[in-house]
Amino acid sequence: MNLDLNKKKLTEINTLLQNVTYKANQRNYVISNPNGHHAICAGLNQNISVTVKGHAGYYCAGMNQKANITIEGNAGTGLAENMMSGNVHVKGNASQSVGATAHGGTIIIDGDA
Repeated sequence: MNLDLNKKKLTEINTLLQNVTYKANQRNYVISNPNGHHAICAGLNQNISVTVKGHAGYYCAGMNQKANITIEGNAGTGLAENMMSGNVHVKGNASQSVGATAHGGTIIIDGDA
């Protein structure tokens, strides 16, 4: 399912992703036009996959539990802050404080955007 930040507010997209139930058939999401928005994919708690097509701002993927999040660009300060589980893969660069206060999960930074 494509979620376009030029057409929907970030709060709408995050609310949708935060409320996916384990019974939902839709497990793969793409967020287009992130344009450096802050707190994209914050507070996800189900086993879903989200691809962010572009650069993310501060605190992307914060408080992640179970989700697999791929950022096809760079990420700002506090990426995956307070992550408990799941995976975050940045195909570009990330700023400081990556994984601050994280207690689990995997974070990969390619540095190739």
